[in-house]
Amino acid sequence: MSSLRAWIIAGRFFTIPWMAVNTFLGVKLAGFDLNAWLLSFAIVQSILTACHYMNAWRDWARGIDSLEEGSKAKPYTAASQLIPRGEFTVGEAKVATIGWLLIAVGLFILFAPKRVDTIALLLLGIFVAVTYSDFWKVKGLGEIALFLGHGFGACTFAYSIVKPITPEVLTAGTILGMWAGILYTIDQWQDVETDFAKRVKNYAYLIARANMKLSTFYYFAVTAIVTIHFGFVLMGLLPASTLKTILLLPLFHFTGVLLDYHFEKGVMMMLLGMWLYPILMAI
Repeated sequence: MSSLRAWIIAGRFFTIPWMAVNTFLGVKLAGFDLNAWLLSFAIVQSILTACHYMNAWRDWARGIDSLEEGSKAKPYTAASQLIPRGEFTVGEAKVATIGWLLIAVGLFILFAPKRVDTIALLLLGIFVAVTYSDFWKVKGLGEIALFLGHGFGACTFAYSIVKPITPEVLTAGTILGMWAGILYTIDQWQDVETDFAKRVKNYAYLIARANMKLSTFYYFAVTAIVTIHFGFVLMGLLPASTLKTILLLPLFHFTGVLLDYHFEKGVMMMLLGMWLYPILMAI
């Protein structure tokens, strides 16, 4: 039996605050309900945790993660080396994957409203989770997977627990999905020499080949998100109160500088900004 530490690292539970704030925004837009928030968060986080455990053993099985040569340890997780070093087993990862998926489905069956939109969003989340390692990541489409699962899916599913989907939450989910895609690109940046050498190529690979500074990509992506956010507000799809997020612009500028000169601290600052964005949209 592997240590509790190995189980926690493999589950990548650093995503808990991320999913908490993304589902919070969805429920808040629908009309805040504490029970709905807790339920949607529990289901979304369970599916995401299952995806993390599945990714651990699928990357090992496909040869992406090998001893001292796999994906580099991130400042918030070191899961890629657990199985290669024998600290965690494939069997345990499989059990955890199935277990967390059963928890998510069980919670939905017992407590969630059963409508076309809630069922469709649940199935979308499960589909992205179980196909991420062998399809989305391999095809260089990890950004799309995180857009659908971590951002768009989490926010809209939470909203649907309270009431049927509307254009308002679709636009909010789009913004959070874009943030998720940006995180994936930056997360993969340091794996260009490992994962991408094994033909796992995505936007991070293209940016590296173009000799583009990571801050340049980050500033462009943040500008795009803020511009699109303003556009949604001007079209009447989101309330103007959600634009409190412009208060984060100094943080975004500082984050870009850190990404170029102190990558790990830059990633942590980006995570902070990404978590604060939906909070400011919601309050």
